[in-house]
Amino acid sequence: MKTKVTIYDIAKEAGVSPSMVSRVYNEKSGVSREKREKIKALIEKHHYVADEYAKSLKNERTRCIGIVASDVCNPFFARIIYECSQIAGQNGYTVFSYETHDSQETEMQFLELLAAQKMEAIILLGGETDWVDTDPEYYACVKRIASHTPIITMGRMRCENVYNVITDEARAMGTLLEYLLGLGHRRILFLGGMARTSSYADKEKAYRRIMAEHGVKDEDLLLLPCGYEKEDCYKAMKKFLQEEVPSAVIAVNETVAIGAMRAIKERNLHIPEDISVACFDNSFISESVTPTLTAVGCSYEKYGQKLIYTALDAIDGGAFLEEKNPEIVESVFVIRDSVRLYHQEG
Repeated sequence: MKTKVTIYDIAKEAGVSPSMVSRVYNEKSGVSREKREKIKALIEKHHYVADEYAKSLKNERTRCIGIVASDVCNPFFARIIYECSQIAGQNGYTVFSYETHDSQETEMQFLELLAAQKMEAIILLGGETDWVDTDPEYYACVKRIASHTPIITMGRMRCENVYNVITDEARAMGTLLEYLLGLGHRRILFLGGMARTSSYADKEKAYRRIMAEHGVKDEDLLLLPCGYEKEDCYKAMKKFLQEEVPSAVIAVNETVAIGAMRAIKERNLHIPEDISVACFDNSFISESVTPTLTAVGCSYEKYGQKLIYTALDAIDGGAFLEEKNPEIVESVFVIRDSVRLYHQEG
């Protein structure tokens, strides 16, 4: 008797995940034309029909994904949550989001809560998974939850059933720096961030390396890691400008950039005539301020897709995920009005 072809057989032959086969079978979005055609051809070749009993079992699942974010008011995280909700909805899932206010204890509580609520996957935005040195208690909590519920992060945590979807911070920093250096800037201040986070550490390392390649000595580097909040970075920038005026500023995110712009204007300096300003993230804020901000950031739609499809693949067993862990989201660079060619006085 001929063995019935399963979704896993189709996935293996196509070299894709079972969830991608399911998306093609159910005519859902998020699959390239090439892969869609390949999967459809295999479905027709093997006369594949979804097992209705298996589908009925699947329908008893919660079809819910939990998102835990360190700050839902941050434009970056807010947009990511929106895109995740859209993509999840297109695939029959509902997203529930929670905010930790950068509290490790709260993050652990939400992890336990979402696991108890039978979320099929949990996505972590910011927070502890992005720290250079992970707290042992937090790691133990994540490891315990991940043993039965897949966890997807924007950080760099290495743990079984934890999958990382990240941006290439070093390349993004390189894009901004090379642009500014190409315009003649050398006194470039890197403003904001915290040394304990992996995303900042990657940016700083790239900043140091690239500046050295352009002949800038380590003692001449301008680094001011003052966190991620607008007010804190405004105060730090205001104090910095009392001692020195850089030719350009790279802000770790848009809220930091806004704080810097306020300090610059209060010093009766002009952007970009006196100081050029660029930043990371590139949300709607970058094109809403005056002058509009030159920025590097991800495609939010693509980031949301990668987070949700990684979650769906992990729910289906994650057989094809380890080989691409971490998953890299490409950056987008947009030149606007806040940067100009450096003109040396005199």
